[in-house]
Amino acid sequence: MLNKNKNNDIHGLIMDQLADVENTLVALEGFIAAATAEGATVEPLRALCKTVREKEHIADVSLRTMIEGLDGPFLPSTRSDLISIATSCDKIANKCEDVAKLMVYQRFFFPADCNASILEIVDITKKQFELLKSAVSQLFGKFNTLLKNHAILDDIRGLESQVDSVEETVYQQIFDMESLALSQKLQAVSFLDIICDISDIIENIADQIQIMLINRVV
Repeated sequence: MLNKNKNNDIHGLIMDQLADVENTLVALEGFIAAATAEGATVEPLRALCKTVREKEHIADVSLRTMIEGLDGPFLPSTRSDLISIATSCDKIANKCEDVAKLMVYQRFFFPADCNASILEIVDITKKQFELLKSAVSQLFGKFNTLLKNHAILDDIRGLESQVDSVEETVYQQIFDMESLALSQKLQAVSFLDIICDISDIIENIADQIQIMLINRVV
């Protein structure tokens, strides 16, 4: 349905955009690693937050470049689907920026007992995104293969379920902490929600891809 050679330019543009989103996610991983390190303070995080925001801006630019590149001979439905996938990916970069800047603004740190789980969530989410990049690339040139075997989309959903499991454990852990006031617990779970939203977005994009496949069955 999407010929890699015929649509080589747009394939390159959308993969460039995904690479820029991934760079934002990697920058967030560095930020979270620093924020969960023993003895972490807010001042060193400001520079790392700036890096996340710069990467997010680059992802915004590549999104616009990709959309502008869709003026070629695409069916309206295909153009619409590709824009939807690209804009959904951009939401990942936006979430990364939100986490970093809000943690700095609020001078927030997760309770030390939660740090390992937060890092695990980010690591699983990165693996999800790597699979998503592969799935999007397969829309060009390997469309029929992906249509017949969409196990990669199921793998993305499986990783999202892993994130959900860790998230639930951390929720319980936070609310069981007698040393935290309720307001502190609510603040902690609000940041947990934003981080886990990234995994949810990736899962939703996998669903979008499967719907795109189904709608093009002849």
